[in-house]
Amino acid sequence: MKLSLSLLTSSVFCFCATTASAVDTQKLLRGAVELASDSKYNLDSTDSALTTTDLYAKISSFAAQPGFNVEGGSVFTNFVNAFNDKQFFALGTGTSVHEKPGSEPMHATAFYWCGDLVFSDFNNNKSLMGYAGRCVGMMLAEHADAIAAGAPVVYDYSPDLTLGISAVFVEQLNIFEGQYHLDTITDFAVRYWDDGRRTMPGIIWEGHDEGDMAPNFATKSESQFAEGTWMSVEEVAQLFNTSTDEFTPDKFKQVYKETWIKEHEFEAAADNPNSEAELKIIEKVKNETDSFR
Repeated sequence: MKLSLSLLTSSVFCFCATTASAVDTQKLLRGAVELASDSKYNLDSTDSALTTTDLYAKISSFAAQPGFNVEGGSVFTNFVNAFNDKQFFALGTGTSVHEKPGSEPMHATAFYWCGDLVFSDFNNNKSLMGYAGRCVGMMLAEHADAIAAGAPVVYDYSPDLTLGISAVFVEQLNIFEGQYHLDTITDFAVRYWDDGRRTMPGIIWEGHDEGDMAPNFATKSESQFAEGTWMSVEEVAQLFNTSTDEFTPDKFKQVYKETWIKEHEFEAAADNPNSEAELKIIEKVKNETDSFR
């Protein structure tokens, strides 16, 4: 079944489909990396005091109607694309403050590929629209600065960590509210709000885990504000200078499995006091040829 925007209108008053304009992927990445590379921040650097009037220009004067976002597009655009493509991609940029005294605020850029998606039943439960799935992530910039700021070992330039993700449409708020979190290593978690536009805001945090055995666990707690940018498979292929054949739902299953095994082997060797039990599970997964479903 191919999902269309019209199938989702039963629980809202109206809908409007929009097509995002093409984006120069390299320009997008360069901008994100340039932002991440600016490693010196002065939180009091503004020349003059901020007023409420200064911020009004940053928000839309258009009052969104149910099913629409403030730009007049459908709040379901990204959801429909994920359903039909059976996967989605996002580029995330954020600014974080770690608990370590004197550490500088840090910008970082990361790439996420999400698949193995399960969607709510639109036919039998028309009021519930949501999804859950799995992701792999990789850091594209500022790995060293993250460590210096007090972060634990973080994913660096290849899919190194797996994540779980879920989101649900909240009709009263006219938006999809979602979360994703790392599966192992840390308790890193993210909340995001998707109204169908190209970009979406998010907040990120990681608590202080007394059970964490990483060398710098004492400085790992962080708070972050962030923005995610939805990407097409063509943009992702251009970003990594390869073909779209490398980014299919079936390819995702293999990449996820390999990444899951690698990170759990790392955890068993470094952090898990019950490593023998974890290693048995890892060996079982290695011997499986089917997906985890």
